[in-house]
Amino acid sequence: MTNSTPLAERDCRQAQARVVPCAAALGAEVRDVDLKRIDDAAFSALHEAWLEHVLLVFRGQSLTAQDLVALIRRFGKPVTSSNLHQRSLEERTANRLFDLPPEVTVVTNLQENGRPVGILGDGEIVWHSDFSFSEKPTAARMLVAMEVPPRERGGDTFFLNGYAAYDTLPEALKKRIAGVTIKQGNIVDTALKLRPGASLTDDIRSTAGPSHPIISTHPETGCNSLFLGRRHAAYVNGLSLEDSENLLNELWAHATQPHFSYEHHWAAGDVVVWDNRCVLHRRDAFDPASRRVLYAAQVEGHRPYEAPNALDRSAHPRFRLPLS
Repeated sequence: MTNSTPLAERDCRQAQARVVPCAAALGAEVRDVDLKRIDDAAFSALHEAWLEHVLLVFRGQSLTAQDLVALIRRFGKPVTSSNLHQRSLEERTANRLFDLPPEVTVVTNLQENGRPVGILGDGEIVWHSDFSFSEKPTAARMLVAMEVPPRERGGDTFFLNGYAAYDTLPEALKKRIAGVTIKQGNIVDTALKLRPGASLTDDIRSTAGPSHPIISTHPETGCNSLFLGRRHAAYVNGLSLEDSENLLNELWAHATQPHFSYEHHWAAGDVVVWDNRCVLHRRDAFDPASRRVLYAAQVEGHRPYEAPNALDRSAHPRFRLPLS
């Protein structure tokens, strides 16, 4: 008799873990696993499940910052201030106060002497890919919830399946964006805070920043995703500003439909790891009187590319709409 259970789920079961798909267009919860004690065989199965489900959730973990670094190293070379970007004053302050290694960033609203001690505060964070303003955006991205506010006080994070967004585009629009790139400026951050030295009056066409293909072929799965990066400070190369804005509006309106997303309600001990190469995410604002502390780590990625035969490639095998 043929075993119809997905390979990633079968392998994880053999490693005493269960992979339970979320009722959404992406994501799976991995149960009965202690991330501090996984071996190479268990991680191999988890990595396969990660590629299949795009995002994995682990509940009830007790990772320290050092555990987080050890885990993220399994996915690749961790990002530090020396190999991708220079840390801000807030990031350096947080790492000093929390006594953290350079691979870890603190996402928090806490303050010291009236100044932020981490990044992103308590306001809304808009849809984005991490480091899309870099030549090589990051690959795996991981968050560990140390302290979170009660659910009714906000702070949920939403994740969006870029494979699904691409696969469901009208064929005419797929052909229209084939071979087309988007320039990603670095004028504001995802909280829409102006970057040092930047100006909102800057012409994006002459602003420094990399250009990435709209159709991005995944280096491991070989499938295409819609790679939009960030809506702000973006420009479709070769178009007039008006035509660029119109095309970006059309693509973003399609990509951010609710049925392409998964909403995560945080609890202390949650660990979420997603594939930044094919996932957008955003965060709701939350009560500033609440404490929220998440440890973050990520690994270096590749230079996005569109495969020569991109339009002929098959859809991601596990794309699925929410259960009705």
